[in-house]
Parts: sequence; structure tokens; C-alpha cells
Amino acid sequence: MNSPQFLTLHSPQALNAAQLACANAIATQAGASLQTLHDAAVRLHTSASDEQIAAWRAMAEAQQLDFAALPEQRSLQDFGLLAMDMDSTLITIECIDEIADMQGLKPQVSEITEAAMRGELDFQESLKRRVALLKGLDASALQRVYEERLQLSPGAERLIAAAQAAGLRTLLVSGGFTFFTERVKERLN
Repeated sequence: MNSPQFLTLHSPQALNAAQLACANAIATQAGASLQTLHDAAVRLHTSASDEQIAAWRAMAEAQQLDFAALPEQRSLQDFGLLAMDMDSTLITIECIDEIADMQGLKPQVSEITEAAMRGELDFQESLKRRVALLKGLDASALQRVYEERLQLSPGAERLIAAAQAAGLRTLLVSGGFTFFTERVKERLN
């Protein structure tokens, strides 16, 4: 027997027509109605097999939708910790790539970053290589990146506020620059 699940589909921006059509197709196949959480997220309740959930996940990912299946309805109070990466998750940029861009080195640094993301380099080695390219950098470049390029991801402030209101501790993970993590921490309280 299939157990009840809550499926959530989410996009960083408002759902576009193709994403909404995908969500409606999944709801139709599930025999469920969509609940709109906000302009970028919908949820539905279904009892489906693991195979069906996997097929729906593939449909959602083809439309660049995040897809989460939870075995039961949960509230934030059911959790104790919200942990997340900073770069390209809580914020919209990769800090080291933006620092490199200000020095005219973004293609070289991005190439190393992408190799690490593909598993061709371990994190330590990739960080060493990227930082070596930035040797001699004036510290004012960090402040410029923070002021001119660092933006919170859509919904980040709401997420952190909701987590704090529910009593969750928050953990921000970053591979390097405390200059940015400290400022983001202050900004989000």
C-alpha cells in the first residue's frame, strides 16, 4: 500500500506557464488538487508509489522545478535546525567568482569551480587554486562584491524569519569567505 505524501514543487522565480502546466499534469495524474503556497510554489497531497513519485520528480526537474516529497505534513516546529549553503543557495552568487570577475579572472576561476562541481577536483584543491589566482587582491574588492553584487535569493528573508519564529536554529555553511558570511548573518539577524 502506498503511504500518503505531500509533494511540493518550487521555482526560484514565479512559476512560468510551462512549470504550472507540469504541476497541473502531476496533480491530474495524482487525482489531487494543487494548493498554491505562493507564486513560486505549489503543493499537493497524494498516495503514490515510489516509481510514480520518481516519474513526477523527473517531470518537475525537466521544467527546472525543485521537487520535494514528504511522508506527512510537517510544520517547522517539527525540526530543530535549518542548515544551508550560502553561495548560490541563500544568496544568488558564487562570491569567489564575483571577486574574480572584478579582477578580470572570472573565466579562470569559474572553470576551476565547475571542475570541482563535476567531481574532477576536491574542494580543498579547487579552493587553493582559485584563491591563488586572487593573490594580491585589494580587500576593498570584497566590500564592492558585497555592496554591488550580493543579493539574497528570493524568499530567503521570509524563510529565515519563519525558521526563527518557529524556534529553529539556523546554520550557514560556506567554503571560505567569513567576510561575506558574517555580513549575511548580521543582515538576517
